[in-house]
Amino acid sequence: MAKEEKVEENVEEKASGGSMKMIVIILVVLLVLVVGAGVALFLTTGDKSKPAAVSENGEPAVEEVVEEPKTPIYVPLHPAFLVNFEDQSSASHLQVDVQVMTYDENVEEALKVHMPKIRNDLLFLFGSQKYEELNTIKGKRALSKKAIEVVEATLKGAGEAHKIEAFLFTSFVMQ
Repeated sequence: MAKEEKVEENVEEKASGGSMKMIVIILVVLLVLVVGAGVALFLTTGDKSKPAAVSENGEPAVEEVVEEPKTPIYVPLHPAFLVNFEDQSSASHLQVDVQVMTYDENVEEALKVHMPKIRNDLLFLFGSQKYEELNTIKGKRALSKKAIEVVEATLKGAGEAHKIEAFLFTSFVMQ
């Protein structure tokens, strides 16, 4: 009988040990599922409440907005401009090929629509220049700035988009 009691105790110990293993396994599986769900929730929702950036002096910092670089649009003003100088002391003619750079497609269309007026106004501008002034880089840059003003004024006067970024000389010949 003592042998039977020992066998029953061993069976009970094995049964309770087996059920204990089962409980531990179930708890581990549940823990893995809960942690996995928490990680998944964190990764899918992200941190939407960004802390406010603070500058060195303790005031809220202004965040810089980074814009994607825009693609420039180059509009050639063909044919080349050929004008006589008013002052014919050194050179008598100026011939330039130019392109207008903008980032706005509406400006590109406006340039094409108003090309006769733009060419007219630029011919007057180029013809009023002096050789001595245009013979320097500074003079050419000043002419470029004046040309931007002329083109923008023409487009603005017509009620069109008018933001010109650059006026580029692709050929510049004085004779």
